[in-house]
Order: sequence, then structure tokens, then C-alpha cells
Amino acid sequence: MRKLLLVPVVALVAVAGVVAPYAGAALDRPAANVVTISASKTGLAYDQKIVKAKAGKLTLVFKNPSMLPHNVVIEAAQGEKRFGNTKTITNSTTSVVLNLKKGTYHFYCSVPGHEDAGMSGKLVVS
Repeated sequence: MRKLLLVPVVALVAVAGVVAPYAGAALDRPAANVVTISASKTGLAYDQKIVKAKAGKLTLVFKNPSMLPHNVVIEAAQGEKRFGNTKTITNSTTSVVLNLKKGTYHFYCSVPGHEDAGMSGKLVVS
């Protein structure tokens, strides 16, 4: 019975010796391009007015701790093109994946009256 237990231990040691030199390889990968925008818990505002991201595939995480419905819409700075939006949510979190080029974008809440009340900001992609 002891021989059966030793075989897996020896195999694990051998595998660990082969894998160990590569264990740090994941640390060399660039961090995921994730941006978080949060709605204020108490009013018609985002916690961030300016958000920065890298160009390319971007995951936009939207957190809304409020019972008021909110979302995030991403448009060109001049508003002529919409690049994407999150779902309208209350007291939860959602996300959307976008592919953005370098530039400055406008984000806002499209729930009627919310953008006019100040629920907007700037997304700077470099």
C-alpha cells in the first residue's frame, strides 16, 4: 500500500519541477483592459467624471448600488456615434465589452432626465 502512495507523490514532485519554472509566466501578461464606472448611491451622478482606458478590447463594468435605474452609454465626444451601452439596472452590476480606438468619448445615463441632471463624464482612451 505504501508503494501506491509513493508513486503519486513522486509523480507530483516531477511535474512540479517541470511546471515551477513557468509558474511566473502568467505575471508577464498585461492586465485585462477593464474600466469600472459606478453610479452614486444617493443621487443622479457617477462617482467618476473622467475614466481612462487603453485602446482595443475593453470591458466596461457598471456598478449601480442605487434603487434608481441607471445605465452607461458610450458615444463619440460629439455624440454622432454610439459605441455601446450597458443594461439599465438597479442595485446590481453589469458589464459590456467594447472595442475602442484612441480618442475621447462621452459617457452618460440615458434614463430620461439623468444626463441633464449631471450624470455624464469623459472616457479617455490612449
